[in-house]
Amino acid sequence: MRPLRRFTLFVSAVMLALNAADPLLSGGYGKAEFDAVGPVLLIGWAEVGPGMLQAIAHLGQQSRDEVVALGGRQGLADAEQHLDDLELARLADARHWPLHRRPIAADTLRTELKISMERARELVVSLRAELAELVVARVH
Repeated sequence: MRPLRRFTLFVSAVMLALNAADPLLSGGYGKAEFDAVGPVLLIGWAEVGPGMLQAIAHLGQQSRDEVVALGGRQGLADAEQHLDDLELARLADARHWPLHRRPIAADTLRTELKISMERARELVVSLRAELAELVVARVH
């Protein structure tokens, strides 16, 4: 991960210099600021991205472990019946990530859990808050 991070930072710095040099030299400070947004976001992603991906993987593994622990001999399907909505949402999100490489949408969650759209949105907000906490904990 470290060499990849260094490479991303190097490419971002070069891209920042190339994007901002001409506008700065010609006095277009607003254009220079606008052109710097992409490289700065890439630099931020290099810092936060690996931690976020690790947190997502950890959250997914934790959810699977909870289901297996709760299921025992009953199996995963029976265990899921006993979990509350948030735990079910965690499981659905953990299953969704490997297939689609993005978090589960509220509409998909609504359909899968057979709940209202309002409840699905609340659960998605909770899932994203948990993910943000894990990312922040990993970064610091």
